[in-house]
Amino acid sequence: MNKNIDDRQQAVRDEVKAFAEKEIYPISEQLDQMPEPRKFPVELYRKIGEAGFIGYAMPKELGGRGKSHLEYITLVEELCYHDAAVGLLCAVGELATHPIIHFGSEEQKKKYVPDCATGRRIPAFILTEPEAGSDAANQKTVAVENGDEDIVNGEKIFIMHGDVADMGVLFCKIEGKPKLSAMIIDNTNQPGWKARTLKNKMGMRAATTGGIHIENVKVPKENLLGDIGKGFRYAMTTLDSARIGVAAQGVGIAQRALDEAVAYSKKRVAFGAPIAKLQAIQWMIADMATRVAAARALTYKAAQMQDAGERFSLEAAMAKLYGSETANFCVDRCMQIHGGYGYIGEFSTVEKLYRDQRVLEIYEGTSEVQRLVIAGNIIGR
Repeated sequence: MNKNIDDRQQAVRDEVKAFAEKEIYPISEQLDQMPEPRKFPVELYRKIGEAGFIGYAMPKELGGRGKSHLEYITLVEELCYHDAAVGLLCAVGELATHPIIHFGSEEQKKKYVPDCATGRRIPAFILTEPEAGSDAANQKTVAVENGDEDIVNGEKIFIMHGDVADMGVLFCKIEGKPKLSAMIIDNTNQPGWKARTLKNKMGMRAATTGGIHIENVKVPKENLLGDIGKGFRYAMTTLDSARIGVAAQGVGIAQRALDEAVAYSKKRVAFGAPIAKLQAIQWMIADMATRVAAARALTYKAAQMQDAGERFSLEAAMAKLYGSETANFCVDRCMQIHGGYGYIGEFSTVEKLYRDQRVLEIYEGTSEVQRLVIAGNIIGR
């Protein structure tokens, strides 16, 4: 089955495969099974950055590789095929830098983006709060203007890289202003910045997640990102792009589940023959393969529209919805085909795939939110 719709994609797949064999597979199990409290894999993150993966689609003049969005989501797809948590490490670095690239001043871009693109700094996208998840505008974190700086207080939760980030884009309200704003946090060593690693994470364990308590944190006025009151638009624009990446994560995981199911069904003998001969198994594989192809097509279409400079909110939501649910479907069928050998992680990668895929229907907008976005676009036309 030919996955590519562009000749450049195969070079991406080959590059990721070589990286995975050298840098990911030797430590993948160790990272997933690390005892609590888990530690962020700084050394691996640096290698991802040095390979140019975080900055894959970032401008060359800002330290990136200047690749197309189609090539970038192919990169994410392939990383997640080999280890979804490693793919997420890469994707979060890109996500957190996106608002600076698109809405920051020239000085901010030059100051922060090169180090983020190359993995020298670990950024975070600091949006979600205990009462502001899907309802992202319901922010309680507030900045109070104080001369040439803002004083920020609040709490953030479920922040990827939030436990270790040395910088990030923070979304909050400025006192007296009704709408959300964004600012760059470039000093997380302040006493008032208290980050912790969230424990007992179900999947994507190598990519740690944090909670942040913010108490009287000082942010220079020059770190305001873009215009006051436009933070919500900046966040939603960033998430539109990130949703294509999540769709690509789903495609990579689903493809791995399909490949694992096919390989196992050919070697597993029951009732005197490989189970691949059984119609029940064949139908599962047929359904998996069809959904993977459809999810990949939706994902690539959204990326092509982004490359063309077209509006892609609807297509990103469709790709994210279908890609994440396809990963769920395919991993579930893969585990069913493997039986006990899938359920027990000692015997295969299926158990890890099952844990890793589940968050795809939650972060960057739940499946329910995607359906609202899709319906709003269709009905509102």
